[in-house]
Amino acid sequence: MSASYILEVLSGPLDGKTWPFEGEIVIGRDETLADACITLDRYVSRRHARLRSDTAGRLLLSDLQSRNGTRIDEHAVTGEEPLEVGAPFQVGRTVLRVTQR
Repeated sequence: MSASYILEVLSGPLDGKTWPFEGEIVIGRDETLADACITLDRYVSRRHARLRSDTAGRLLLSDLQSRNGTRIDEHAVTGEEPLEVGAPFQVGRTVLRVTQR
């Protein structure tokens, strides 16, 4: 069984907003394309980034060819990169983190 996670906005227009997810969640600005919809950040692409847990239970973050990129610390995410639970990451001008339920 996959772990239950919560995606949380740490800073940005939707500060404090959360989305629960199981195996995968897509982050973006378009509610028809994204599970976690950040409509108020114009630097977030319509379909910006994806978070998923793999079979080993690790979280993997990938940028979905967004215009402004996805960052962990000051490092641009290319391909699919591991993300520690609780570690902040940035899409557009919004900082998020994942916690376990």
